[in-house]
Amino acid sequence: MGRKEILSLAAGIGFLIIWIIDLNSPVPKDIQGHFWSEIFYHYGWLMYCVACLFYFQYSKNERLKKEDSQKSNKK
Repeated sequence: MGRKEILSLAAGIGFLIIWIIDLNSPVPKDIQGHFWSEIFYHYGWLMYCVACLFYFQYSKNERLKKEDSQKSNKK
């Protein structure tokens, strides 16, 4: 695994942990009762996690393509 893959995977796991901790915390009084504000307050961390995991998958596939092209060029 490359450095980009390790960092994006670690960030994704970190954002997932933050999201789980955030779900257990109370919602601030000024946000309560506003549906979209509550959604963004809790699920923003989950979206950051998903973005990091998508980037991890993308960089992994790019690395594998590069390795395959280098193997085919050597033959």
